[in-house]
Amino acid sequence: MRRLFLGILCLLISIFIHSSLKWELKTWITSPLPRPESALILSGEFAPLMSDFFLVKAAVFYGNAINKAPKKTLWFAKVLYLASYLDPYYFEPYWIAGVILPWEGRVKGAKVILNRGLKYLPHNWELPFYLGFISFYFEHNNSKAAHYFFQASKLPKAPSYLSLLATRLAVKGNETPVAIAFLQTQLKNVKDQGLKKRLKKRLHALEAIYFLERALNKYKRIYGNLPLRLEDLVNKHIIAKIPSDPYGGKFYLTKTGRVWSTSNLH
Repeated sequence: MRRLFLGILCLLISIFIHSSLKWELKTWITSPLPRPESALILSGEFAPLMSDFFLVKAAVFYGNAINKAPKKTLWFAKVLYLASYLDPYYFEPYWIAGVILPWEGRVKGAKVILNRGLKYLPHNWELPFYLGFISFYFEHNNSKAAHYFFQASKLPKAPSYLSLLATRLAVKGNETPVAIAFLQTQLKNVKDQGLKKRLKKRLHALEAIYFLERALNKYKRIYGNLPLRLEDLVNKHIIAKIPSDPYGGKFYLTKTGRVWSTSNLH
């Protein structure tokens, strides 16, 4: 509680200073970052407090839906790494890196931060769990994902289903249901209402994709092949209508037979 109070106080002081200088919030959030090594030396005994400060900047960045251009998401990844560097035993930067960064196109950055977390928090099951999900869903590497899920399943407080999930992935993966299970697990632990709303939105999009995937499987069982368009599912009365994308895009069938959206779930 004391640490949270100091972090909030630090944020308020910073906003006050920058407001008095008439700086925009966008400028404050994405301002240049110090080198991690230099920041650690300069922070001294206040390194944990500075970690909170940079984590708050990351949270404000994401919460304000600032331009998600590659350079901006790179800044987001760097500030999370900086927060984890200043206090490597602080779980929150690892959590945000695992849950948010991959979806923003920063898979490599997420893995760097999470692998750092494995070194300092070796008994936390969530870190290998996040790495397993990244390996599976974003890198399509089932064997590596199974390795991480097995690792996570052996740690204290790990959900019982992890060993079963790892076993299934070791044989054959099924991406969308695993992604849905991942987000459902995270929603149980999220307290921030803004972040919870974003995760729920992504969950609803994945549930719609899974609905269409099951309809495609039914179509294939009946006709022996996949349709050319998702609209054929409606025309053949497999489903009543194509669900809407919560992100405002349109679901479509890729050349490889995968269901995706023009919004890219962003």
